[in-house]
Amino acid sequence: MKIYGIILAAGLSSRMGKLKALLPLDGMTVLATCINTLLDGGADEVFVVTGYRAEEIEDEANRLGVLAIHNSDYEQGMFSSVITGVKNLPSDTTTSSAFFILPVDIPLVRSSTVRALTFDYKNSPAKIYYPCFKGERGHPPLISTKLIPDILAHDGTGGLRTVLDRYNSEAKNKKMPDIGIIHDMDTPEDYEKALKFYRKKRFPVTEECEVLWEIANTPLKTQEHCKTVAMAACILAETLNKSRNAQPRLDIDVVQSAALMHDVAKITRNHEAAGGTLLSGYGFTSISDIVASHRDTNIPPNHPITEKEIVFLADKFIKGTTLIPLRERYEKTFCKWADDPDAVKAIKGRRIRAESLLSRYEDETQIDALTLLKNEMDNLATA
Repeated sequence: MKIYGIILAAGLSSRMGKLKALLPLDGMTVLATCINTLLDGGADEVFVVTGYRAEEIEDEANRLGVLAIHNSDYEQGMFSSVITGVKNLPSDTTTSSAFFILPVDIPLVRSSTVRALTFDYKNSPAKIYYPCFKGERGHPPLISTKLIPDILAHDGTGGLRTVLDRYNSEAKNKKMPDIGIIHDMDTPEDYEKALKFYRKKRFPVTEECEVLWEIANTPLKTQEHCKTVAMAACILAETLNKSRNAQPRLDIDVVQSAALMHDVAKITRNHEAAGGTLLSGYGFTSISDIVASHRDTNIPPNHPITEKEIVFLADKFIKGTTLIPLRERYEKTFCKWADDPDAVKAIKGRRIRAESLLSRYEDETQIDALTLLKNEMDNLATA
């Protein structure tokens, strides 16, 4: 079984005004981003279909070690490029193989999405696998090579979608926390959004957090708790940033994302580690460690407070959706485990470390954290 990738890069880029495939995106070209996504996701080979300004795109494809295939009929539309790509798949392709179709103007797809589709197809083949985000199908679909005869026989009406729609009953949808699968990059405004979003690919944005809650079956009460912790964590982080000069400033987006996700696996045993593993599996490596370690803290005395400690601290101030003093949070836990000496000792150690961290935070900001949270959260509630 082989998995191929076909990148459609033959268009005129008329709405963009510049050649999309060669626009820079986080230190590489858009085309390179698409190629890496497919290869990192498990595609065995990737092919780039060229058309408009073919030589430039072919040079970039060759530089990246993949084969470019020219579509001389590119002005007839995208389906002509699909036909070109499919016709040029290796001749030894078996009917158990499949191929991704990825337009070059959808470069924000995560490799974890491609990897998930590849894994599912190999374990349970279907005519088509679609990645889905909040109920909406996106790119790239993974299509069985069994559909190639129908694709080649199609007259082009309605494009590839017409052919794929015939197999809806035999298609499978894969829910993914990946907003990139539905993000087209057609205009300069879309490109600017892509540039801003790309740095966030290492952590889930709010809409992706909501999908992760669905995937993990996170209880609604826990979701509300996470939202409240995120509010508190952002307040603490923003206040700390204002007080800093030499120390590194915290990334508020990372703080918010990690706080929203800190209890994502709440229904699972050892939910901190389970949550970290879940996030790491989807490629959200910049917050997986924060989530995995939010139950306790052990920051060295000479180490600056980071996003990890802020999320930990915010979580300890919030019981359900209610703001409580740090000591009260641990007193409730002491009462619960009062008959277990080992548990009491462990809880006491965690409380001492939490209080030490709180003291460090208040020394650095010169602000009482509980008062800060009460005032700011009240203001947000009445705004």
